[in-house]
Amino acid sequence: MTNGPADMILSAPRIFTAGDAGLIEDGAVAVSDGVIAAVGRRSDVTAGFAGEEIRLPDATLLPGLVDSHEHLMGTGRFAEGTGTLHEPESMYALVFADAGVRMLRRGVTTVRVPGSYAAIDLVVRRAIAEGLTRGPRLVCAGQPVTMTGGHGHGIGIEADGAAACAGAARSQLALGVDFVKLMASGGVGVVRPGEDPTHPELTVEEMRAVVEVATAAGRPVAAHADGVQGITNSLEAGISCIEHGIYLTPDHARYMAANGVVLVPTLSTMTAIAHKTEQLGLPPVWKPIAEAILPVHRASFQAALDAGVTFAAGTDSYGDIVDEIIEFTTYGISSADAITAATAGGAAIARSDRFGTLEVGKDADVIAVPGDPLADLEALRDVRLVVARGAVEHLADGVRT
Repeated sequence: MTNGPADMILSAPRIFTAGDAGLIEDGAVAVSDGVIAAVGRRSDVTAGFAGEEIRLPDATLLPGLVDSHEHLMGTGRFAEGTGTLHEPESMYALVFADAGVRMLRRGVTTVRVPGSYAAIDLVVRRAIAEGLTRGPRLVCAGQPVTMTGGHGHGIGIEADGAAACAGAARSQLALGVDFVKLMASGGVGVVRPGEDPTHPELTVEEMRAVVEVATAAGRPVAAHADGVQGITNSLEAGISCIEHGIYLTPDHARYMAANGVVLVPTLSTMTAIAHKTEQLGLPPVWKPIAEAILPVHRASFQAALDAGVTFAAGTDSYGDIVDEIIEFTTYGISSADAITAATAGGAAIARSDRFGTLEVGKDADVIAVPGDPLADLEALRDVRLVVARGAVEHLADGVRT
């Protein structure tokens, strides 16, 4: 259901803004021309604004969820990132667009895409903007830069040496990417014999060359960095965001907090690879690697929390955003702060002030779930309403009164 941006009022017994206003009881959100015009008590909002009212009894309104690490390649063969899959680019585009529609229905109104085959994310981003397909807002990296045979080489640009890496980054900047993605280490989802997540790949000099050209273009650089040396190299090169950070140390974490380097840990992804290998149809070789890194990854994320590193929720094809939010709470993070990591935290990672909270002047990305998700995060799995940039994308039966 896409009606285009419209003036409307959304009201519910609870509004969790993920911003300074926190939780509002008996609240409402006024939407005008795709933007939030007012947030507050229902009596005040309805008195000051006209428009159709969508009332959601016994529900909570929240900002649309932000998935800060999702390739939109599904969970099958398209997501594995190897060089052995031979499919036309048009097929990737269809897979990508289908994944976007499904995520939107689950309440994810923004997806940060850290790399895609043939920069398909940029094509689909334009198709969504032009109304040719439905989908979340996309924050795109195009093709990631990796060494020859490196992690993700099946979807990335293979480059060796500082000059080649700079050229690869420039090719993506020319296409209009929002950020540049580097592969600083091997990964859990191995793509070649002998690969291991602890192995460093791109060098400091290669990554520094990319940071230099991206910074000149006003774009941040993120690094897939699992192992200690890969993380160290990334930080020395001046990247802005660590993806995964499995072997991240307390020293890394303190440096990141002091220098504004952010983290997308993708915790639920690693859990899913370890525990659902067969169910997801993943290569069996991935399972023991994932099982071995789970306790390490848990300790590294705790180090990031202890240091005060800014973090956000990401699913990386095999995870689940609600699982990710719930897993955050196993570290002592409150439900409110866990949801904030998947809303305002995602906006911080993307360096945007257009989404992530329910505040006046921001794009109207609003979802509704039954009951109170602050008391039971499982409520986030039952999304009753999705408004994306002011357009009603999903409205469950029986919620409009």
